Amino acid sequence: MLERQPKSEVEAVRRGSGQLEESILRLLGEHHELAVSEARELLGSDLAHTTVMTALGRLHGKRLVDRERRGRSYVYTLRAPVDELPALRAAMRMRTELDTRVERADVLANFVASLDPEDESVLRKLLSESSARNTDHRI
Repeated sequence: MLERQPKSEVEAVRRGSGQLEESILRLLGEHHELAVSEARELLGSDLAHTTVMTALGRLHGKRLVDRERRGRSYVYTLRAPVDELPALRAAMRMRTELDTRVERADVLANFVASLDPEDESVLRKLLSESSARNTDHRI
């Protein structure tokens, strides 16, 4: 049986923006995978099933969790270890910002120009490693 979170920690009349998603991410870090019904049970029965389902759907849309169909429902897992989630979130925000711009090359050029030398060096190394991985997978 899953252990429910204490009321003082999770249950509130109104949650601030993102609190439910944060609670779900924390639970996924502790339990590895959860179905909507399991997450709801852990969060508190005052939440509607559809509320938890919507929050998990949003986390999936933000690419913070993966989901796998099991029977008639989904089981959700973290896309990255809990300690890597802040970096993943930042990367997703950067990607979203880039995707909303027509002049992508200008956005990227300005981003690179704003980097300090150390960050630029890290970016060059990462791009080189990414290019090598992509080349290795080509037939």
